[in-house]
Amino acid sequence: MRFGAWKVALRLARRDALRAKGRSALILAMVALPVLGVTGADVVHRSGQLTPAERVERVVGGADALVTALSPGQNVEQAPVAEDGAFAVQPRPGRQPTPEQLKAAGADPAALVGSLLPPGSTLTPARTGPETGASSPEGLVRTLTTEADLGDPVWRGRLDLVKGRAPTAPHELAATQAFLNHAGLSLGSTTTVQGLEGTPYTITGVVEHPGDLGRVELVARPGELLDQLAAAAEPGRPAAERAQSAHPSWLVHLPGGAALDWAKVQLFNAHGYTLTARSVALDPPPYGAVPYFRDSATYRDPAAGNSTRVVVATVTGMALLEVALLAGPAFAVGARRSRRRLALLGAVGGRRTHIGAVVLGGGLVLGLAGAALGVALGTGLVAALRPVIEEVGGARFGHFALPVPDLLAIAGIGLLTALLAAALPAWQAARRTVTAGLTGRDTVRAPNRLVTVLGVALILGGGAIAVYGAGAVRRGLPVVSTYDTRTLTVLGGSVTAELGLLACTPLLVALFGRLAGRLPLGPRLALRDSARNRSRTAPAVAAVMAAVAGAVAIGVYSTSTDAENRRDYRPQAPYGAVQLISHNDGPKAAQLPAEVEKQLTGLGGRADVGQLVYRFCDNCSSIVVLKGPADQRRLADQPHVATGDVAVLHNLFDVRDAAAEKSLAAGKLLVFDRSLIGADGKAVLLLRGGGGGAPLQPGQIPRPDLREVPVDAVLVDDPAAARFAQGLMPTTALTGLGLASAPQGAVWRPTTPPDRKAQQRAAAAAVRLDHYAELTVERGYQPKSDAITLALTGFAALVVLGAAGIATGLAAADSRQDQATLAAVGAPPRIRRTMAGLQCALIALLGAVLGAANGFVPAVGLLKSRASGAGSQPALITAPWGELLLVVLVLPVAAGLLAALFTRSRVALGRRLS
Repeated sequence: MRFGAWKVALRLARRDALRAKGRSALILAMVALPVLGVTGADVVHRSGQLTPAERVERVVGGADALVTALSPGQNVEQAPVAEDGAFAVQPRPGRQPTPEQLKAAGADPAALVGSLLPPGSTLTPARTGPETGASSPEGLVRTLTTEADLGDPVWRGRLDLVKGRAPTAPHELAATQAFLNHAGLSLGSTTTVQGLEGTPYTITGVVEHPGDLGRVELVARPGELLDQLAAAAEPGRPAAERAQSAHPSWLVHLPGGAALDWAKVQLFNAHGYTLTARSVALDPPPYGAVPYFRDSATYRDPAAGNSTRVVVATVTGMALLEVALLAGPAFAVGARRSRRRLALLGAVGGRRTHIGAVVLGGGLVLGLAGAALGVALGTGLVAALRPVIEEVGGARFGHFALPVPDLLAIAGIGLLTALLAAALPAWQAARRTVTAGLTGRDTVRAPNRLVTVLGVALILGGGAIAVYGAGAVRRGLPVVSTYDTRTLTVLGGSVTAELGLLACTPLLVALFGRLAGRLPLGPRLALRDSARNRSRTAPAVAAVMAAVAGAVAIGVYSTSTDAENRRDYRPQAPYGAVQLISHNDGPKAAQLPAEVEKQLTGLGGRADVGQLVYRFCDNCSSIVVLKGPADQRRLADQPHVATGDVAVLHNLFDVRDAAAEKSLAAGKLLVFDRSLIGADGKAVLLLRGGGGGAPLQPGQIPRPDLREVPVDAVLVDDPAAARFAQGLMPTTALTGLGLASAPQGAVWRPTTPPDRKAQQRAAAAAVRLDHYAELTVERGYQPKSDAITLALTGFAALVVLGAAGIATGLAAADSRQDQATLAAVGAPPRIRRTMAGLQCALIALLGAVLGAANGFVPAVGLLKSRASGAGSQPALITAPWGELLLVVLVLPVAAGLLAALFTRSRVALGRRLS
């Protein structure tokens, strides 16, 4: 075709698009929406990619460099930005330390750093403290601690003050927004830090780390928090020793004209220090000049960086496939509505290529408009929602990026999708004869047998490949992203089977049409119309099937994984038990349980729990275990023997057996696992330690380091109780065996487990008495919320309703003459509503059933593949019945009812050509 002919075709396509505004808006929206989504994702991704200047600013702030004493006296290797990787090189045996290492080992760190930097450099300590607890209205919140002068511009970019004012007076500090959210506090509130309960601090400002918005941290003025915390934690240790055990850091401000290069970085590394310099980060050394890249033991898969790209490409491909499947029928209906005008074009001498060009031109016009609209809206949406996106992503953008090549490529893909959607309708319009176009009568062709046979072959072949991959292909190194050959084989077979189902969709629609003769008038007309116009019905069914298959596959995989995690979950105590874990045997040992009972009412009786230990010298002990196989997958903790009375048997092991209680009172060891007790009714205690002792005398036999002591035991065959300890030894029997009990805390069994706020209050009260105490409530397995499954289910629901609604709307527009004929011969008005509702429900139901069946294939294959490794437990295949009920039954019914509700009963009579 000549260029002039294309100009005419595009002019006709533009006029047709303006004439059918509803259909054009529908196609425009279908093209623009995926382009909008991909554009938004690309702009967010590019904006989150930091430039070297932005990356180093988040490390050094407004300073020129950051120095950290990683391992003074040893050689250090680091990446150009030390926060990306650094490690101390272990010295070789017999190798003498270098002069730099000797100098660093005995020098004051701050003085050494100052001597290595250019004269006139200023050092600002960048101190980070330990994780500790801070008080909240509900109890205690775990938080990080640091010190910084927020009024100094050297911190800007590394730690920013975003609200309020910087601390300026004693006992003032700033906090991150994450800390305020966790603690339920706000600006002006007061909090106390664990270990410094007598000093309340007032929160005057909100700070943030631009690269870690979720960081829970308190920031105090220099010298007002960290030294006090260290002194409270180790009251007898001199401050100089505490400083030597830390890894101090300094922000460096260079004098005018001074600079740092890679040679200076290596000089610091030779002394055991890391140096992140702004000048080096902006102009990094060659890859081969960095020893860290050569010697680092950290393996990084070269394909791992492609994970995001693979996921984005897959999601984008699915979205574009949905657009092509849904927009294609719209172009086909548009071509049929314009068939008289297209036939007139052929009657006056136009060629078939000219007719096809007019339809294809509609795809070009609407594709260009939709792509441009999607790019503009996607960019504007990210700009408007930038603060929300940054909060959700946990990091600030380095800059707002508008990658022109990416945006042009995305717009081009959207345009290509519209052209592909219009290609088949254009080909069909070009094949239509002039006579058929003028009279409006099209012949109904049977489904293509070759396509159907190919589809069946793909279904069988894909299923066989998936089954073979799950069972026969060995695991190996990742091939694409993080997926190995086995996983790719399973996924490839599943996709092949789904393509086969897509190819068989027209035949399935035609087969459903054959059932119409046995149905009442409304369903009969709906089925026959859907089967007759397969060009608009089959793509809609395929679109529903593809979306539902993906959602069901993820749902089955997530639900089965959750079931396996529930099976493998190891509780620390019976459900609802409140457990105080404390090893304190001092004067506060009795106060701890009393304080917990004071904070939590209705706990019931208390059981003081201990652990059986063997003390073989002063301040020397080892944990006593029972001889026998230990199933680590079943035990909640390391193998051990608990000590206590009947209350421990009730509260910790949930055993209420009169015979077991009588045996425990008689001083017998209770064993809960049959494999740990012999046929003679004895269990063997393994006592480790004491093999050294005093020097051996002539003729003396050395004591073994491991001794076996058989004791009488009573079997309480209870697999549930065996999860918590191997056995229970009464405290009355310890003296005779030369053993002891180490305190482990207490256990209560309340009727109703306390809520989390009450647990926080009780935990705070316990920590005030014992800094290392821990209070837990066994709430059973807690499934994690799966955002991906929820999002895909929502996407599938949207596609089911959208595809069925679009196909129904196109059917209503395409069958106006048939509807007018029905009205003319006396059909009741409700027949139009009935046909629309049943057509919509049929499309949604058929696509959902096929998609649900197809979605099980990849999920089962991947689960079988994961469970076939050495030592793996059998896979649990669990169906997400709620999701299946939603997409297979509820959504088709809802789609049909909505279509019937929004369809007008009456239709205007029209003129029919004969």
